[in-house]
Amino acid sequence: MPKAIGADKKRETRTLAQAIGAELTELRRSKKLSQQKLADRLGYDVSHVRQTEMGGNPTLEFLTAIAAFFSLNLSEFIHRAERRVTPAR
Repeated sequence: MPKAIGADKKRETRTLAQAIGAELTELRRSKKLSQQKLADRLGYDVSHVRQTEMGGNPTLEFLTAIAAFFSLNLSEFIHRAERRVTPAR
């Protein structure tokens, strides 16, 4: 079975936005959803999911929708992302 694109790459998580993207990617993959399928279920364009996963700055509304979809409190989702942040060397 072929591996997912970028599956073996270490994601940079120096900023909270990058960490949020990495957390979203992990949650999405755990449910075996494509970016398009997640976007459809959230009621957003796939560009929102893609940009967020790449470290873009999502809106609070979008973050709330993500957290609710994965049955998390927004604060828990952010806390999980914060634990991923690695300081620059």
